[in-house]
Amino acid sequence: MTAASGHKMIIWGQTLRPRTLPAAVGPVLLGQALVAPGDFAWFTALLCLLCALTLQLAVNLANDLFDGLSGVDQPDRLGPTRALQAGWLSASELSAGLAVTLGVAVVTGLWLVLFGHWLLWGLGGLALLGVLGYSGGRRPYANRGLGEAAVWCFFGPVAVLGGLLAQQSPITLEAVAAGVLVGMPVAAILVVNNLRDRHTDARAGKITLAVRMGPGATRRMFTLLTVGPLAVTLPLGMPTWAWGAWGIIGLAALGLVREMHRRDGAALNALLGMTAFYSLATALWLGLRLVVAGG
Repeated sequence: MTAASGHKMIIWGQTLRPRTLPAAVGPVLLGQALVAPGDFAWFTALLCLLCALTLQLAVNLANDLFDGLSGVDQPDRLGPTRALQAGWLSASELSAGLAVTLGVAVVTGLWLVLFGHWLLWGLGGLALLGVLGYSGGRRPYANRGLGEAAVWCFFGPVAVLGGLLAQQSPITLEAVAAGVLVGMPVAAILVVNNLRDRHTDARAGKITLAVRMGPGATRRMFTLLTVGPLAVTLPLGMPTWAWGAWGIIGLAALGLVREMHRRDGAALNALLGMTAFYSLATALWLGLRLVVAGG
């Protein structure tokens, strides 16, 4: 491997943003944990995970590409450096990467659709539109304050219930509740991102919820999204070890809320990765609460 190719791989590694992947893993694991034992198949579960991961990578590339082309990304951007805006990768290279990641997601998704429930056709189509419409097209929905709702939907109900449909397993009330709750801390990641970028987004005409609501209400929304799932899943009637797990994750949530209220601007960047890992921890807790403990 030459120095140039090694440098290019480092750039691609940064552009794909692997620190966001825990947000995609948690909801899939939770959905698979809720599959009825007689319906579970490891191959299908792995395909669900691969599909979710490649869709997340595709979202990261699409944001870099479309925000760079539209002028949302400027040299004074406070977030992690975008490859197109910095000149690290060209628009054609990012388009090729987007095509590859979407291609893998489509192939795995088609397999799941063919051998899963027919409703997956609709969910798969919505997922593709969600990836491309977030920051692309003539009227990206992220520019109209719909980003958090979309993230909650796709990383919550769609991920959990889609996993059950892929396994041909019944949809239960606890699965619906799990989908509603697990998407909340994932949406909180975007809340951090949009709070950090509210000034540059407003200047570029990107009217996110943070731009509409202001910093105070945005921070309160973050608190609701992070603490909410734990508040409604108190381990009542469970053994001490379950209270211990709930307490540890609760302390992590309070730490995130404290830092969200203390930080602003570029100082919020570190909170993105921490919130992503917290979303994974919340998904594991929900799995423990609903499956192992029979909540």
